[in-house]
Amino acid sequence: MKSPATILLLILLVFWGCKQEAADSLHFSLEDSELQNPIALIYSENSYQLFFDYTVDGQKKCGLAESKDLVNWSDKPTKFESEEAGNQNIKTVVVDWNQTTEYSAETSALIAFATVTNQPGELTVLYSVDNGSTWQQDTENTVVLADFYEPIQDLKVFWNDEAQTWIMLTLSGYEVRFYSSPDLKNWEYLSQFGDDVALKSGQWTSIDFFPMEMAETNETKWVLFISADSGSPNEGSGVQYFVGSFDSYVYQASHNKPKWIDHGSDLYQAVVLSDYRIVNKKPFLIGTLYNSIYEKFSIPNNSSTEFSLARQLTLKEKFYDYYLIAEPVQATAKTTKETINETELTDGKSIEKNLNLPIRIDLTFDVNSRLYLGMAESFGVNIKTKEGKELILGYQAERRYFYIADPSIQRDFPDSWDGFYYAPYVTNEPELDMTLIIDQNSAELFAMNGLISVSRKFDFKDNSVQLQLFGEQGKVNLQEGSITQF
Repeated sequence: MKSPATILLLILLVFWGCKQEAADSLHFSLEDSELQNPIALIYSENSYQLFFDYTVDGQKKCGLAESKDLVNWSDKPTKFESEEAGNQNIKTVVVDWNQTTEYSAETSALIAFATVTNQPGELTVLYSVDNGSTWQQDTENTVVLADFYEPIQDLKVFWNDEAQTWIMLTLSGYEVRFYSSPDLKNWEYLSQFGDDVALKSGQWTSIDFFPMEMAETNETKWVLFISADSGSPNEGSGVQYFVGSFDSYVYQASHNKPKWIDHGSDLYQAVVLSDYRIVNKKPFLIGTLYNSIYEKFSIPNNSSTEFSLARQLTLKEKFYDYYLIAEPVQATAKTTKETINETELTDGKSIEKNLNLPIRIDLTFDVNSRLYLGMAESFGVNIKTKEGKELILGYQAERRYFYIADPSIQRDFPDSWDGFYYAPYVTNEPELDMTLIIDQNSAELFAMNGLISVSRKFDFKDNSVQLQLFGEQGKVNLQEGSITQF
């Protein structure tokens, strides 16, 4: 029997570091420990519950935070019944809404699955009957999946209402396997996905799998996320996705060449709100703002690790294919909003303001004259600090792409990486919209009503910045705009 002092130490180890950094940020981050990646996002007891990995003194832990609006997060104290349970490598969390398992004898339990070090294919099960506040390990039941020769990198478990069974996805190497179970203990192999995927590169590190209704037809499609530590459109890590059909046995993607949820390389290991249709919510995404390329080229980046702002997803058919639309949630904190009147931006005329981060910038440009002489070659937003840090976000109208550029990378690391992210887009619309969300540690660009998104981890080192709305090598008409300070 553990002494009170030992129990207190265990609880402190679980609680340590689970504080959101509120100043200068709209994103979830930690003050006293190193944030790693989201594990699962669920909605229970009238709040969003975010499970995540973090490390304290090199030891990985599972943390839990809750929010009413997906922007303002608070700690949710969590304790495990034993030190062994608290050290499990949890990969996914699911709610037993229909009370189909023995863990939910009196209430809908939360059930977590964890991988076992040096035991490929072996999983431990933990459960909570008080909405995640306390956890017990099921020491009498260990899940063993056959024929795994590489470690399982990630898991996804959900209840399939159509087949009235539990479905598990496992990620190992370049293979995603599908299993089914009536009780979360005994699993039957169904199928696998991955052999036909084109352009495999780097290491596949995390997955998510969820249904989505087409915006135009309400037809149900299934979306598979696979995060990779390299191979994204602008080098480095990212989240690729596939859209297809799932008949409760086999997943068939409509395309074998992956698309990427973000055109930058700094959105990684994303999860989507589990069972969002059951709880009558929208499909929201949260991912890690991280890029493996900084380590690859030994480029210093001292900004704190944080998660992306939550994004609402919509599935639409465009250009004879399926695309995920991602739009940032609206922050509900007290704000100061300034409207920008219609104005023309040219080489000799810009709008300059001194602001404090974090900020949100919404802009709509008239690009109806893009085929005529005189249209600005590039336009957007330039942000500078007193220390000389600079980030440029905008649209290159001559070469047709949205971009985020870091001139200091191009200057200081000319032989490694240019620090330039771009997202090709040839616009046929008369208007071009951009939403920029910027805090002290990152910048996120959304355009064309969410069809384009580009994320960038960036350390401004100061929350006081100078902002310039510009047009270069020609003129562009800013129809309307606003700047919101939080």
